[in-house]
Amino acid sequence: MKDPKIVHIGVDVSKDSLRLDGDTLFVGEIPNTAPTIRFMLKKLQKKVEEGEILHICLEATGPYGDLLVGECHKADIRVSVLNPAKVRHYAKAISETAKTDPIDARVIRCFAEARQPMTTPAPSEEEVELRKLVLAREALVKCSTELCGTLESVEGSQAGSVLKQALAGIKKKITKLERLIQETIKRNEKLSGLTATLCKITGVGEITVATTLAYVPEIGTLGRRRSASIAGLAPYIRDSGRFKGKTFISGGRPQIRRALFMPATVARVHNPVLKEVYERMRANGKPYKVVMTAIMRRLFCHMDAVAAAWLAEQNSVARATPVTAT
Repeated sequence: MKDPKIVHIGVDVSKDSLRLDGDTLFVGEIPNTAPTIRFMLKKLQKKVEEGEILHICLEATGPYGDLLVGECHKADIRVSVLNPAKVRHYAKAISETAKTDPIDARVIRCFAEARQPMTTPAPSEEEVELRKLVLAREALVKCSTELCGTLESVEGSQAGSVLKQALAGIKKKITKLERLIQETIKRNEKLSGLTATLCKITGVGEITVATTLAYVPEIGTLGRRRSASIAGLAPYIRDSGRFKGKTFISGGRPQIRRALFMPATVARVHNPVLKEVYERMRANGKPYKVVMTAIMRRLFCHMDAVAAAWLAEQNSVARATPVTAT
């Protein structure tokens, strides 16, 4: 049987509009509103020929692309949210240095045709809410940290008392968000199961797990290499001929690296396996940052393996459960 042809549509997303490039299928710009997106998706579905599959591709642009992704999932149309850095590197590779909305949409389509990206799964209502809650908490924690630094400079003055009141209010809001995060996780069977399982790992707490589930919903399906790459903790070698450069980490999702540092700090002391790795690498003269990066990478890879085992167990239980006719 002949494989179906995938018709890729590149979409450059902005706050108010979407620029689409489907080669000969469709090229144009539409407002970034739900009714217009639904109309356009129906129009594109009618244009594709029998045996062809529509695949919408866009870069990750914060909240501006969420509407398009949501409407694609509702219409049962394939959609992929791409890494903007990889798309930009591809543009440079094909000597496309100019950057406009039409060019960006065409580059996204060409990148998708060349790389055949995986589809982005539809998130549950709780997963969407969890991501927003985690994002809000991170913003307040950052604000609290900055105010604490400023408070040291104005201690004992009227400005200091104002900042103390502001800090007290922010801490209350952070506590409230953490409570809402817990409630959101409890409402979803998958999220609650993964949280309970991952929290058994020494050094990993509920907030770390919540951050991981919010920013890496693929946890449990990655494998060792991909998990290290997604977290931006994979070591890249720089060797050429006789030149032996230092390995370095690059890319990935910085939120995960930030969330993993404190758990790794705890794990290097209390986790027997990671403690042995830490002590061995330090004894071999490795710098502290290099060793902690290795600990974070191993910890996150272990989290992915534990999540994979839990998901496999749940799938086997679901297959073994007989379906009762009603």
